[in-house]
Amino acid sequence: MLKRSALILLIALLAGCHGSSSPTDPQTQQPHGRLSGTVTIGPNCPGPTTSNPCPTPPEAYAQRKILIYDAGKTRLLFTVGIDSQGLYTILLLPGTYTVDLKPNGIDRSSDLPKSVTIVANGMVVVNVSIDTGLRSMPLGL
Repeated sequence: MLKRSALILLIALLAGCHGSSSPTDPQTQQPHGRLSGTVTIGPNCPGPTTSNPCPTPPEAYAQRKILIYDAGKTRLLFTVGIDSQGLYTILLLPGTYTVDLKPNGIDRSSDLPKSVTIVANGMVVVNVSIDTGLRSMPLGL
């Protein structure tokens, strides 16, 4: 009888220890929001622009990353790649984040850093225009 009581107690303890922290428990699956955008890079060649400017090569996007920090920009949370068409996307838990750029060389963007608030099942679009710093040279130099 004592063994049976101990077994029942052990089963009760194990059942009580099983909380809702299981990754497959639907109660713990919080809805996410989406952060996405389009990145443009240019100018891509020095000199005067023509009607057919230099296109952005796909590897130029791969050299740059979108960085997601906590709200105070004290901790880097995610590094997001940019695809060959200049698109990026990430699912985030609801909250406030700071979006910034991991540049390549002397890149600059007046679009970043930017604070964003993600809501459950919502979408925030942050488009980024990167200035590569390439400039045309005056003739005769």
